[in-house]
Amino acid sequence: MASADTSAELLPTYELTAITDPGRRLVELAEANAALCAETAAIHDREGSFAVESIAALRESGFFAGPVPESHGGLGVDSVHDVMVAISRLARADASTAIAANMHLAGGAVIVRLLQRRRAEDDGSSVAVLERLLTDVGAGRVVLCFPMTEAGTDLSSPFCEATPVDGGYTVTGRKLFGTISPIADLFFPTVRVPNGRGGYLTATAMVTRDTPGLTIEDDWDALGMRASGSNSVTFTTCFVPQDRLFAIRDNYGRSGRWFPGFALTGNLPLAATYVGVAEAARAHAVAATTRRKGTSGKRLADRIPIQELMGAIEIDLAVCKATVERMGRLADAFLERYVTTDPPTSEATALMKESQCMKYVVNRKACEIVDRAMTVCGGGAYMNRHPLSQLYRDARAGPFMQPFSPYEALEYIGKVTLGLDPALER
Repeated sequence: MASADTSAELLPTYELTAITDPGRRLVELAEANAALCAETAAIHDREGSFAVESIAALRESGFFAGPVPESHGGLGVDSVHDVMVAISRLARADASTAIAANMHLAGGAVIVRLLQRRRAEDDGSSVAVLERLLTDVGAGRVVLCFPMTEAGTDLSSPFCEATPVDGGYTVTGRKLFGTISPIADLFFPTVRVPNGRGGYLTATAMVTRDTPGLTIEDDWDALGMRASGSNSVTFTTCFVPQDRLFAIRDNYGRSGRWFPGFALTGNLPLAATYVGVAEAARAHAVAATTRRKGTSGKRLADRIPIQELMGAIEIDLAVCKATVERMGRLADAFLERYVTTDPPTSEATALMKESQCMKYVVNRKACEIVDRAMTVCGGGAYMNRHPLSQLYRDARAGPFMQPFSPYEALEYIGKVTLGLDPALER
């Protein structure tokens, strides 16, 4: 019996691809900038320094203007699916740069949707502010940071408070994980606003970098994602003019129909980062299988245990890409249906359940893929100089990222599935 041809080239793998023309341009820009991101990734990871040059190149190329309409100088990308693809491409080169870029892109997408809503409501003052802001983002003049996470609470119940004063509000509180904060020009913390009845409304404030009382803490020293600049940001009685407080809603402590807004535009591409991490790990594993080891001189690729490990990697990666593809298309359809109106709470909750299923799967599978890739590559992958060492640590950031931790996600998914109130135990 003839032996199998072990010299044949690997067949091309099926990739996630953009579905719109603007999205394809965004993916092209991500791929064009990936080489520079990869070139400095190991240095920034070791030093724990912010990837300034990678972010600057993305900004200069027009990538940062992705979600901004063409009328305001951007690419006009309105597909969450396509942003997910682009961010996953960047993450193959450097996941830290990918999540930093996503923070800004998500902010641009949120501003676009806010503007659409304000136009529909004929809110002239807010429309003017948002129009100017989008023009600045489209021209690459400003970088956006949306710090939302706080210690001891969840995204639906911010402790950071906007207190009404003459002419506006003062914002006080401390936000964690202010990704891209080292170079951000505008900060958009989620806040609570006293409703005058002993309770709170929620809103988003716009605070400029030079506002007295705003402090970017130099405290980002994490296991992975070390080049993302995810510092804490402290707001101490920062004055915010009246027209710089947006999306005021009566939903404090409730993750209802408002929740998908940022969760889809910001958190879905964040989760897609880990597809890129998994794809990078797979590439290192495939490359390692060409090595010959032992007295037999057999390639690793010819060993059955290695073949089984690579098969498991391929299966898990296929699962990740399939669930990302599905969720991206669901998100696009949902956001297209509810441009200027709120969705029914039941529909928003059901979609959030689906997005949390996707996030949970991708986060877990990415960690498992990197683990298997390290087994394929052997002991060298345990050394800090090996790229898989960084991927191993970066992959483990995913489960901690918003909006839910793994145990909260399971609780939320279970409650929605059983038709229960999805409010989490506090």
